[in-house]
Order: sequence, then structure tokens, then C-alpha cells
Amino acid sequence: MIIVGNCGFDSRHRAGFDILRPNGNGFYTLIFIKTEAFFEIDGEIVNTAPNTAILYDKTAYVHYGCHTQTYSDDWVRFDFAEEENLVEKLSLPLNRPFPLTDTTLLTEYIKIIVSKNFSTHLYKEQLMDALMHALLYSLAGQIHASGDERRKNKYFPLFSQIRMNIRNAPHKKWDVASIAREANLSPTHFQRLYKSFFDTTCIQDIVQSRIKNAQFYLQTTDMTIQALAVFCGYDNELHFMRQFKKYTGMTPSEYRKLYLKDHY
Repeated sequence: MIIVGNCGFDSRHRAGFDILRPNGNGFYTLIFIKTEAFFEIDGEIVNTAPNTAILYDKTAYVHYGCHTQTYSDDWVRFDFAEEENLVEKLSLPLNRPFPLTDTTLLTEYIKIIVSKNFSTHLYKEQLMDALMHALLYSLAGQIHASGDERRKNKYFPLFSQIRMNIRNAPHKKWDVASIAREANLSPTHFQRLYKSFFDTTCIQDIVQSRIKNAQFYLQTTDMTIQALAVFCGYDNELHFMRQFKKYTGMTPSEYRKLYLKDHY
């Protein structure tokens, strides 16, 4: 069984964020960094781009942080209560940063793990174990994947970065015309490529990312619906409520009430 020690989703810090633990964390520590960052590896500072991951061994030297204005990550500390060690079984890289091509599913797992970690669910340990297995297998699948034909398209890395930017910050004022212009593509060509790569449209990704973000904060905070609407990128509460109900079948208040009833 995998035991979760602590975890965090969308943790944000100001400039000057600097973590140093010479003797390690005592747990395996998996971090998905959404912003630029630096790592000390073998005595040298390595600067990394957004959407980089690192998996620290339990006693590994830990030193990372950021020099930019903001820093954001998702993270989980865990260990194994039994002999099976998925880190070794799945040949996951240790103590060195590596880029991620798609954080969508991975960050969703972290979000749910954080939510369940604060619950009093009867089968909390079993749920956390299952979620951690899913997270590690999904991560290994991405690391070791041979890649499909879509990945060979010259635009795929750019579009993956765009999609990750949307997923990491769905509250921003995204619009297809502006995104396409930055990609040096016409809106029509951009939308056609986006759909061919991800089997969904850019607008649907933006909306669904906002709704999923809202669901998480409805589960884990007492933020008002009005404040949550603004936090998730909506100009007014009514528009937020309409889209939320369209995608979930219930209002934000109904969703929060049902979640609290089922989990506490």
C-alpha cells in the first residue's frame, strides 16, 4: 500500500522561494512545477522551464526554488508500507528534473489526492492507495511512451505547451484569436490542429479547466460563489453558474452541498 504523508495542489509562492533539505524529506517527494524554477543537481544550479517534474528519493539532497516573481507547483510525499516499490518497478527517474508533455491527468490526480487527504472517508487509505497507483502509472506511461503519430507533428510541442498553460491557469482571459496569433497561425488552422491533437476544442478545454478548478475549491474551501466565479476567470457570477450547471448538472451550491454530504 502507498501511504501519503502530505500533499498540495496549486501551491503558490512569491519571488525568492528557496527550499533546502540536505538530508531529504524522509518520503519520496513528487513535484510538478508549473513555473520556471531552479534545482541544485550534483552541486550545480539547473534552470528549468514550466511544466517540469522531479521525483526525490527519501534521503536525497533537496534544493530547489525560483528567481522569478511567482512559483507554483503540485506535490505529494509518499512511501510504501509493503515490499512492492512502484518507483523501482516502473523505473521512474530519481533526483533529476524532467519535462512533462501533458500535465492534465497528472495534476487532476494530485487535486483529488489533496481533496481526499482532508476527508474522513471510511475507506480513505484504500482510496489514496488507488489514486497514487493511478498517478504513478500515468506518470510512467508518459515518461516511457513511444509516442503516437500526433507527437511527430512539428506543432505538437507548441500546442502541448499551450494546453498546459491553459490547464495551469484557466482563470486567465484566454481567447482563440489571441492564442492563434501568438502561435503564428490563423484561428481556423489553430482550431483544426487543436482538435486533431487533443480530440476537443480549445474553448472546451478552457471551460472544462475552469469548472474542474471550481469543483476542487468548492470541495476544499468555504469561498463564496461570487468570489469563486472571479477566482476561476468569470466576469460575473451568473455566467459561472450557468456554465457550471451545464457541465455538472447542478449549481455550485448544490455541488458543494452534495459533496459535503457524501464525504463528511
